[in-house]
Amino acid sequence: MKTIVKPKALQRGDLIGICAPAGPALAEEDLHKGVRYLQQLGYRVLLTPHLLRKRGYLAGTDRERASDLMHLFTDTRVSAIIALRGGYGTQRILPLLDFQKIRKNPKIVVGYSDLTALSLALYARANLLTFAGPMVAAEMARGLTGLAEEYFWRCLTSTKPLGLFPGPCGALRKGSAEGRILGGNLSLVAATAGTPYFPSFANSLVLLEEIGERPYRIDRMLRQLSLAGVWKASEGVLLGTFVDCDPEPGKPSLSLNEVIDDTYHDVPQPILADLHHGHVRQSLTIPIGAHARIQNGRKLVILESAVT
Repeated sequence: MKTIVKPKALQRGDLIGICAPAGPALAEEDLHKGVRYLQQLGYRVLLTPHLLRKRGYLAGTDRERASDLMHLFTDTRVSAIIALRGGYGTQRILPLLDFQKIRKNPKIVVGYSDLTALSLALYARANLLTFAGPMVAAEMARGLTGLAEEYFWRCLTSTKPLGLFPGPCGALRKGSAEGRILGGNLSLVAATAGTPYFPSFANSLVLLEEIGERPYRIDRMLRQLSLAGVWKASEGVLLGTFVDCDPEPGKPSLSLNEVIDDTYHDVPQPILADLHHGHVRQSLTIPIGAHARIQNGRKLVILESAVT
């Protein structure tokens, strides 16, 4: 199994860097709310130089966004990097990143949705475990509470095995399997396939979630992964939330459930569904690259800590 690099555990007083690899803040106040949240918990915050830049749907130029991210990786004072928000644009900066420098400076990296592209690239090119979790101008600005808050900080601060994933799971296909959790947002996983930033899914548990895509588009993306051999390579499948993925009214369509059933009809691996993860309120953080087990087709157990 691939040797994974885990970042150091976060401690109160550590410096957290914020950058925007994808889209800009929808409102500057969202950034300030998220920063206040982190500061009230006892963390120091560093804002990157181009954080509030805007270029259409991007948070500045590709070089500005890549420069900000690399600045945080190479700044020895920074212990963790949390994305401002998702949106679109992370894929555009991947060729501009220095993965050799990143390998020498492993750090906590947090983000999901469009940040899936970065998580996959960091796993493929730097062996780095990352976190599909809350972002500063999104979940942290809106209010991170309860189990979602507690589990997020446990993932980043505890050096003990994380154990049972705390949210509910539904069994689409029973069975047990072990592997490293790999994936994230379906659109980005599919769009990264065939690039130098797409990791091997051998011995993995494939994690997928999505928002705002019609069933035929989800069908196409799942077929892309099927044709790329992802299911054959993997040991099991983890399906998070699929939000607003209904057929267009008045047009013939398969339902989302029919697409899922067709996709995995001939896939023998165990499949867990309905994980409370993705574009849903109080989503539960998942460490990308962590060794985990689907247990008896009913539970997800993370067998190790995500930090050292």
